[in-house]
Amino acid sequence: MQLAVDISLPNVLKLISQMSLSEIEDVKEHIIKKELYFKKFEKDDVDNVIHDFKKEGYSNDFLTDLEAGLKKSSVYQ
Repeated sequence: MQLAVDISLPNVLKLISQMSLSEIEDVKEHIIKKELYFKKFEKDDVDNVIHDFKKEGYSNDFLTDLEAGLKKSSVYQ
C-alpha cells in the first residue's frame, strides 16, 4: 500500500526543526542515499514527446497544440 500526502514546505521545515540533530542527520543521509537532491530536469526532444503522445492515440489537434505549447514554454527555450 502506498499513501501520498501533500505537505507544504513550511510544515516540513517545522517538523524538521522539532527533530534532534541525529534525526536530522538520518534524514540527510536518506536524502543523499536516495539521490533526492538537485536532480536536474532532463528534457526530451519535442518530437519524442509528441511521438509518445501520438502512440497513446491523442488527436492531431491536441498534438499540434501540445507541440506549439512546448516550443513556446520556458523549459524548451
